Amino acid sequence: MQLDPDAAIVWRRGIQRGLTTLQREREWGTTLSVLVGTLLLFQMALILFVGMQGMQSLLKSRTDIRLEILSSATNQQVGQFFSLLQQQIFVDDAAYITKEQAYERAKTYDPELVAFLEEFNMGNPFPDTIGVTLRSLDDYMTFRRYVEQEQWNGIVDPTFLSEVTDQEQQVTELLRFTSAGRTLTVIILGIVGAIFLFITTELVRRRVLGRSNEVLVEKLVGSSPLSMFVPFATEACVLMLVAAILSMVLSLAVVVILPSIVPALQNNGVLAALSAEVQPLLRSALPQYFLGEVFLIPLIAGIGTWFGMKRELLARTLSLHTL
Repeated sequence: MQLDPDAAIVWRRGIQRGLTTLQREREWGTTLSVLVGTLLLFQMALILFVGMQGMQSLLKSRTDIRLEILSSATNQQVGQFFSLLQQQIFVDDAAYITKEQAYERAKTYDPELVAFLEEFNMGNPFPDTIGVTLRSLDDYMTFRRYVEQEQWNGIVDPTFLSEVTDQEQQVTELLRFTSAGRTLTVIILGIVGAIFLFITTELVRRRVLGRSNEVLVEKLVGSSPLSMFVPFATEACVLMLVAAILSMVLSLAVVVILPSIVPALQNNGVLAALSAEVQPLLRSALPQYFLGEVFLIPLIAGIGTWFGMKRELLARTLSLHTL
């Protein structure tokens, strides 16, 4: 676009004209509602994307594996195995849990089972175990190869490892599902972003058509394309910023009230662990995403305005001297 010699003055006057026009005209309520609805859909998809990221992080971090110790293993063998296991780079943490400790924990987490055992004098059925937390689920095969070494055959119950393998496969399938969900969410975000740009273009086009006489007068007096572009871009930018702020408030309200709507997300719910993992991500990531949206809105408004009034901006400027 052709710039006036004093572009700063053109920008300042154009912005003032755009703000004045918005204050004078009161017919943008429907347009604002459409923008808010579209951006709300975008915000919810963004929150879903963060939720998928939190689910992946939760699945990768929940790699707590319990290895059952054979009753025939001596204390020296178990101590040597436990000491060497703690030194492996793929192990984040390891804890030795005696059968007495497991029994005491069961009194808290499963009191009905303990009451049943005590009623029939069945003793303590829990074996000694070693709880292992891997640094990542990707380290599982390395961990398994280490435990399956011949020197540990008389210490770790081999049948228990097969059960762990089944759990690992299930978690891997869930990771693939969440990865596909994140990819789908990114596609949805792209589609909604494209729709938002189309809506902006149509918004500007309609406003240009509604003020065609004003645009014609500007051409007759020899106004530059920039002086025609800035007021419409300002109007679009202001409406989009207001819509973005409203959609952000609504999306945050949805996040706040979601646990009351979905009891599983409450502290004692089934998905409490997922909620606890996602909430810190939302608090850290959403402000950055929202700030990024605010900075992108002027660019989107400019692009939408350009496409919406491209014919007027590229047309040869009319002048009274040429008539």
